[in-house]
Amino acid sequence: MKGPVARLSEWHAKKAARKSAEITRAQPLDNGIGAEAPIHTAQQDRLRRTGFAERIATVLSELSLREGRVFAIRGGWGFGKSSLKNLITERLDSWNDGAEWLDFNPWQWGDGDAIARALFGQIADRLGGEHSKAALARADALRRYGAILTGASAPLKKAGSSSYFITTVLTNASVIAIAAAIGFDLPTAAKVATVLAVLSIGASLGGRVMTHLGKDRSAEPLDKVRTSLEARLRELGRPLVVFVDDIDRLEPEHIRVLLRQVKANANLPNIVFVLLFQPSIVESALDPVADSDGRAFLEKIVQANFDLPAVPVSIVHETFGKDLSALAVPYATAANGFSPTRWGNAFVGYIQPFLRNMRDARRLISSIAVHIPLHAAGKVFEVNIIDFLILETFRVFEPDLHSALFRNRILLLQEQRYIANDRDIAIKEQAAELLEVTSVQHRDVAKDALKDLFPMIEWAFGGTYYTNNYHNQWLAEKRVCSPRYFPRYFELQTAAGEISERDFVAFVEATSDKALLAALVAEIKTRDLMNSLAARLDESRDILPGENAAVLLPAMFEIAQSLVGECSGDPFNTPWVFAWRATNWYLKRIPRDVRGNLAVEALRSTGALSVGAILINLNDPTSQEDNKRETFDPALELVTVDAMKTEWLRLIRERSADISRMITDPDLMSQLYNWRAYASEDEPRKWVAEATSTDEGFAAFSSRMMNRGIRSSAGDRVSTPYHSFQRETVESFIGIDKAKAKCDAIDPTIFPEHEDALRTLLRYLEMWLGLRDYDRFDF
Repeated sequence: MKGPVARLSEWHAKKAARKSAEITRAQPLDNGIGAEAPIHTAQQDRLRRTGFAERIATVLSELSLREGRVFAIRGGWGFGKSSLKNLITERLDSWNDGAEWLDFNPWQWGDGDAIARALFGQIADRLGGEHSKAALARADALRRYGAILTGASAPLKKAGSSSYFITTVLTNASVIAIAAAIGFDLPTAAKVATVLAVLSIGASLGGRVMTHLGKDRSAEPLDKVRTSLEARLRELGRPLVVFVDDIDRLEPEHIRVLLRQVKANANLPNIVFVLLFQPSIVESALDPVADSDGRAFLEKIVQANFDLPAVPVSIVHETFGKDLSALAVPYATAANGFSPTRWGNAFVGYIQPFLRNMRDARRLISSIAVHIPLHAAGKVFEVNIIDFLILETFRVFEPDLHSALFRNRILLLQEQRYIANDRDIAIKEQAAELLEVTSVQHRDVAKDALKDLFPMIEWAFGGTYYTNNYHNQWLAEKRVCSPRYFPRYFELQTAAGEISERDFVAFVEATSDKALLAALVAEIKTRDLMNSLAARLDESRDILPGENAAVLLPAMFEIAQSLVGECSGDPFNTPWVFAWRATNWYLKRIPRDVRGNLAVEALRSTGALSVGAILINLNDPTSQEDNKRETFDPALELVTVDAMKTEWLRLIRERSADISRMITDPDLMSQLYNWRAYASEDEPRKWVAEATSTDEGFAAFSSRMMNRGIRSSAGDRVSTPYHSFQRETVESFIGIDKAKAKCDAIDPTIFPEHEDALRTLLRYLEMWLGLRDYDRFDF
């Protein structure tokens, strides 16, 4: 028989397996990360450019050139120049008689001289790739030609000319070594001389080789070398197409160096340059050497242009939509805040305006693909899927705005909103300043998106004023405008101390199995997430399954009881309040015919006296104030309330037998008051008398009676602890005189943990007694 913890582990394992299977089915192998790279095959062509690429490939293959050509593929960044090039080369490779081609990317070669040398070197390597005698001769001719153009022979010639000096030094050194051997260790000196002599001979031969190489490439006339090269290039059976990509990524001076080399060699036979660039960038780079008319200069270099076919923005949007569906469809559920209407408005209004071309679409898909797994667990999404997608759009295209949103939480959420004209003006100014970090062309779109994402600030942009009544709805939808969920969108994880959406869904799903639920609650308690669980129960009371009340209701009693005494700065919003309030609301989801019996049984099985008392008081018409009786809507009938009182008294009488245990209860005083209300004043008073019969018992009870709080004055930056006693409490359960006698008889230092309570109580007793004597004095 498996224990609850083992069953819990098994349950989590099954959930993880389902999650893996769901994600595997929902997402394609290429999940979009890094998808900004160009396509490489016709099968990847989603813009129907394969036919255009095939026509260009045909033109390039049918050229029979006595002189070379320079063509251009023109288009803006992100419009698919490299993708079109890859489709062209795919077609060239598929034909037996297709043109030879070389893909040269100057961007990786650094400075202008390195680019020029690399260009000639790669063309030579391609022409000599057959390793035939003719091919190697063509390659050698091109290398000699390139060496002259780029000045590569000069260093070789210089190195060769310096070899005479090196040889002389080494030869003289060898003679000196031999001479020094006379009178010294002759064998050792001879060895040194021999090595130096060999080096001198090697230097001489190396110098002659370098001089020869340098001379061949620098001394011959350029025209002679070019004529020889042209003759060899005309022997080619088909042209060599040199694709020069990413020109527009180069520095302006490097663009000019590259294009000068292309221009100088544009008429080499059977060599076709195909330049890929964005016209405005290249033309601007050429302006300084073309009398501010780079376009005219470029027209003298390029004989024909292949402009990219226009891509309708509708196709960009449609393609993006398909890619997004492959990633996000598993999370487009009502549980994750998805609404078809809101998504349609967001997609058309706040996302599409940023998608101008395929590169934009791929950049956004890549970001979404990276960040979805950080919020996803199976089909559970930690945040609202629509808000997430809008904010990812900002992250990619307006990163300054995205960063500013996290810094402006107070402004956007309006958590401390109050009506004051001077403050309203300041808030409007802050909202306007926030928009100013957005690029001008996107400012209107960003404003509309912010009004959608953060409704509480919409009024500052001239829109609707929302009240706090919408917060529960935004919580249920996991919206970014909810204080609970806001950090998750930017921190990309559940905040410390917060229960994750996955764990809360697991809690709800486990409410049909008592052992499983108990194990899960124990795990949550171990992780110190009970406070967060209570808040989630209070916020999600409408989704808690009423049909699982036999399991869930006792668990909620125990959860609430464990949080007695948990407090925060706001006494009306503590984990304890969240827990008992959620329990009372949950009672209304239970069918009325079984609700009463389940409530009494939950109290009996858990012994949760504090929870039982609060539910009794909430549903007892006699405990309601007159001004609330008209709106009184009890979850429990009066007969159930009476039954719970009976069970409560049984539990308190049973527990009172163990004084040392009961006196440590965090809400002891509330229990004593309820005991008095449900039974009589005598029972709790007798218990207090017995509990305080010893000095230790009195000291401990004094600590339980003392009220602890904080106070501050105007201008204070920190609060001061403040302790007090209520006179009615002391009189009801001990008596003023008896308490004073006890305090007088006890040395507070004997009980250091209760010393402050004893001294404070004595001070209050003396004050009350002084006031009593004053009232009795007859003036």
